[in-house]
Amino acid sequence: MEQVHGKDRWADYVASGPDTIGGKYLRQFWQPVGLSSEIANGQALPVQVMDEEFTLFRGETGTAHVVGHRCSHRSAQLSTGWVKGDTLQCMYHGWKFDGNGCCVERPGEKNTGAFPQADIPGYPVQEFLGLIYAYFGDGEPPHFPPFKKYEDIGVIENHATIFPCNWFQTMENHFDETHIAFVHTFGDSHDKLGRRYELPEMNFYETDYGMIRESKVSGGKTRKVHYVLPNIMRIMIPTFNDLMEVGGWRDTNIILVPMDDKNHRVYFTMNVHIDEKDMDAYHAMYERFNEKVKKYPPIHELTHEILAGKGHINDYLDHPHLLLLEDGLAQAGQEQIVDRSQELLGRTDIGIAAMRKVFE
Repeated sequence: MEQVHGKDRWADYVASGPDTIGGKYLRQFWQPVGLSSEIANGQALPVQVMDEEFTLFRGETGTAHVVGHRCSHRSAQLSTGWVKGDTLQCMYHGWKFDGNGCCVERPGEKNTGAFPQADIPGYPVQEFLGLIYAYFGDGEPPHFPPFKKYEDIGVIENHATIFPCNWFQTMENHFDETHIAFVHTFGDSHDKLGRRYELPEMNFYETDYGMIRESKVSGGKTRKVHYVLPNIMRIMIPTFNDLMEVGGWRDTNIILVPMDDKNHRVYFTMNVHIDEKDMDAYHAMYERFNEKVKKYPPIHELTHEILAGKGHINDYLDHPHLLLLEDGLAQAGQEQIVDRSQELLGRTDIGIAAMRKVFE
């Protein structure tokens, strides 16, 4: 890739801060900020999204809200405070803010009521299929939900994990079906596609919502993947090995949300149909999976360790998120922010080239 002013010319596109080209683009769309299951009624959490910090809290009514990270009084971190009704009270001096960021109470002041000068940012929030979304852009939010609804909803599964690399590297990987033949051979998760034995022929098409990838190996069916730009992929994929016992492959939306420019969170919303007779076995399988996840280090920690030479993926072939560890090592192994001026693209990179052309 050519360089501009001594840097990779993609640096501005892959950045996510509020004053960057890439960050301004991402802020035009709804972005997940957490799993619905991660935050209980009356709880507040700090969240990092697109190189900014925010406070996610769920009111005692069950409604989720996203507001600024700090109190406007003395800059205390608001997630350390108390949720009261649908307001959040700062633990430092008790200033209270509603779900829109409006300061509604200031204990100890002559005017203890609402004080607009002390308002903090507040953001539109929606929940859908187990994810909490917020809109951080200017003006009215776009259509919600951000991807086409499932026509026939069965059981919805949600997963989220941190990848220790720039989000755009994972997005490029989503356009790279050739990597399946190599990266995912440790866990054999994609063997049914036949890509280990023959690299696929691929075609890419632009649509009004993004792109479509069609791929095929000889004697196989055409595989179609939808990309809803800027950061969503709709794909039929195998789930984690420990969940393949019941339900098989899942109709999946994968959304990539930058935390900062060197880390992002990957959200999975999966739709799977389970026969009623298999439902007890499904729930038992899922409980075993969740207990197993608790026993293993998270993917981003293992990725750093293995890339530092303190272990090898072969030491973790029983990891419940092996599928993600494979991808994490490949993508973070490029460096957390890859220098594309040093790469040498080939025939198998047709999808990456097509995707980059659309982003430009």
